[in-house]
Amino acid sequence: MNIAVIGTGMVGRLIAVELSRDHQVYAIDNNSDNLILLNKYDPKIITNRIDIVKEDFLADLNADLIVNCVPGFMGFDTSKKILKEKTCVDISFMPEDCYDLEDYANKANTALYPDAGVAPGLSNIIVGNLISNYDIDEIKIMVGGLPKEKNPPWNYKAPFSPIDVIEEYTRPARIKENGQIKTVKALTGKINFEVEEIGKLEAFLTDGLRTLLNSKLTNDIPTLLEYTIRYPGHSNMVSELINSGKLDNITISHNGKTVNQKEFTTKKLFKEWELAETDKEFTLLIITAKTMDSREISCVVYDEWRNGWSSMSRTTGLTACAIANLVLEKGLKNTGVIPPEQLGSNQDYFDYIINYLKEKKISISFSNEKNPLVIK
Repeated sequence: MNIAVIGTGMVGRLIAVELSRDHQVYAIDNNSDNLILLNKYDPKIITNRIDIVKEDFLADLNADLIVNCVPGFMGFDTSKKILKEKTCVDISFMPEDCYDLEDYANKANTALYPDAGVAPGLSNIIVGNLISNYDIDEIKIMVGGLPKEKNPPWNYKAPFSPIDVIEEYTRPARIKENGQIKTVKALTGKINFEVEEIGKLEAFLTDGLRTLLNSKLTNDIPTLLEYTIRYPGHSNMVSELINSGKLDNITISHNGKTVNQKEFTTKKLFKEWELAETDKEFTLLIITAKTMDSREISCVVYDEWRNGWSSMSRTTGLTACAIANLVLEKGLKNTGVIPPEQLGSNQDYFDYIINYLKEKKISISFSNEKNPLVIK
């Protein structure tokens, strides 16, 4: 099969390399350095430097499926273009409502598999399966990628697009409480906890529930919450930046030049948060579900840097690869928007994705009791 990967940053690169094991992969990016690096990993990948905003990147593209790996702010428009011709697996974390693309997909008999990363993505797949097997009263998702060694003052390295990290901190968080969907500020609702062999952590509300909020599967679940995990103190530092206006989209003067305040701050953060190829880090995903009869079910996903790939690239990228392979191998003929929780509600699809990830050495464990690793 032929697969195109649009965007070959940290995660897109892994996806292209992984999919090229069994498919002919075409990689498109406007950054020639990304493409050169990609070909060092696998010279069989056919690369093409294209500005997808200004140029028709679909012309003469012989692909059975396309994986959209562009940054979030480009995700919606890119997937819209793709869906007019091809089925799309999307990891862009677009801020827009992905269901606004449903008409485009239905008209073209194509499908969009949105939020196909780790969280949202794998988290939704697991939640969809839990809902299909239990009467659920509450779902709590906590996820984060962190360096194994703390690096003050931020104690953080960005394992994916830093632009999307800033978006995550500044975008209002949508949650569901008492059966009602509400919007709260990101970075609020902080909880502190400990994990064995990691130590103390904090988690705060972010806007990661996405399609779960309006899914038919979650209609009868009164509480849905999603948190981002960091080392303690990180959220306070980000809040200080926001409250002081350092992330405002305004014009300021710096060294006699006019610059955008948000862009100026973001560039500084990019340098401080840069994840080097040799930096050891880990990704932790904790899902807890409370049932109507007061049982607690938990799932813990854990992964570390391996073979030159960050754990966030692995957990995000390999989930997208699992979905792409599922679509092609099972010959899925869905049209419209297919959220990840819908895939998880099908036991056959769920088993395929989980087994794929386990074969790639990603740890996924379920427990019908409170998880012993997590100390509140």
